[in-house]
Amino acid sequence: MIALLYLVLGAVVGLLIQRAYNVPRDIRRHDERIKNRDEDLITWIEDDQKQLRRETISLNIADSSARRRKMPPYLLAFQQQQLKDQVLHRYRDQLRDAERVARDVELSEQLPHRLTRRALHRPVPALTAPAAKADTIEGWTTPADEAFEVRLQKIGHEFGALGARLSST
Repeated sequence: MIALLYLVLGAVVGLLIQRAYNVPRDIRRHDERIKNRDEDLITWIEDDQKQLRRETISLNIADSSARRRKMPPYLLAFQQQQLKDQVLHRYRDQLRDAERVARDVELSEQLPHRLTRRALHRPVPALTAPAAKADTIEGWTTPADEAFEVRLQKIGHEFGALGARLSST
């Protein structure tokens, strides 16, 4: 009877040791999973920004063609706004998926993982893509007509500065 108790106790201790041995590896894998998803999100933002830029250029070229005289002037801004809205919706879906990955990792970690993280001062990594690409995302949220007015103001300031330099020489 005592031999059976020692056998069960030895098996439990063995499982606990094996479990504790795997915790650092699990933490590395979890951190890598979040890091990979964060890198995917950054790449996605950059790729979608390039695609939006190409589509906007295509719209501007089409707008400057002969058809422009027949189209209402607000149509270009409306089309650009539609493109931005589509990109924002896709970004929202990608961000939601990345946040789910981070949340799933955090929920999958049990007490040994949390204790090890606390002892090593190594919290679950946060997503860095939204902060790193905040300017790009802000550009997507800016209304198309407002962005056009800001560009016109910048061009006006540049020409004004150029004119001031030319007149002073």
